[in-house]
Amino acid sequence: MVNFMEKEIKDFLYLYEFGKNKSSNTIRALKKDLTQMMEYIVEDEKITSFGEITPLMLRSFINRLVFEEISNRSINRKLSSLRVFFKYLEEKRVIYHNPTETLLSPDFKSEKPDILSYKEIQRFRDAIDTSSTNGLRDRLIIELLFSSGITSTELLSLGEKVFDLDKRELYIQHNHKNRVVFFSQRTREYLKKYIESKKKKYKDKYSPDILFVNGSSTRLSDRSLRRIIKRYAEKSGLSQEISPHTFRHTFGVIMLKKGMNPNYLKDLMGFETFESIKTYQGLTYLYNI
Repeated sequence: MVNFMEKEIKDFLYLYEFGKNKSSNTIRALKKDLTQMMEYIVEDEKITSFGEITPLMLRSFINRLVFEEISNRSINRKLSSLRVFFKYLEEKRVIYHNPTETLLSPDFKSEKPDILSYKEIQRFRDAIDTSSTNGLRDRLIIELLFSSGITSTELLSLGEKVFDLDKRELYIQHNHKNRVVFFSQRTREYLKKYIESKKKKYKDKYSPDILFVNGSSTRLSDRSLRRIIKRYAEKSGLSQEISPHTFRHTFGVIMLKKGMNPNYLKDLMGFETFESIKTYQGLTYLYNI
């Protein structure tokens, strides 16, 4: 994190702890929320000062949390943390326009997530030409999302060393939490093909620390991932809007349909609450397995 940001957060937390006598639990929550926001802003938005932060950037941050299935309660708490922090920056004249003033809480109305049928998954697969390195990469992305249920953030952060090919296990570390997920035999096959092709294509630029790369051999971005999925959705003739999370939702529904224990599935998918599992349970009738 950029030093000037760390200093402002540290000063803010000091004021709230000793100047306003906030509890240690409140301070820990504030620190977690602000650190998470700043990491997103710096890494994804590439800003260099607080004055560059816009309401749209913060909205994108909140949308990322929604996509990652963070609970409604946690998201509202994070919004509250952002508001008090940016109010503090405004009072200190660090910023002159508060980007949280027009930031509204997301609409948490319960909506059924989009899921794909087996036929639609197959159409998606058929739309990918695997004769190139990028084609193998894209096919691996789809197989991994569909067979493991991981999030797009988790997917894009992967290196090659977290895979156990013999056990077909994948070790996920996200938000300081660890869990083990599993992947299909088909995923293993495409993983081997993609890594072999990637080594030949990028040669000295190849790194096992980054699994999914772009044309410059650097880590694939979330924006690029969504463009890739949108392109294949259009190519396969699917009319509904499809995102990386569509595959995650589909995985959850299918696992329940196959008889997986809901509590185990909750932990497998890394959910903080049981809300999404309940939603998936209401959609299992859509699958005839």
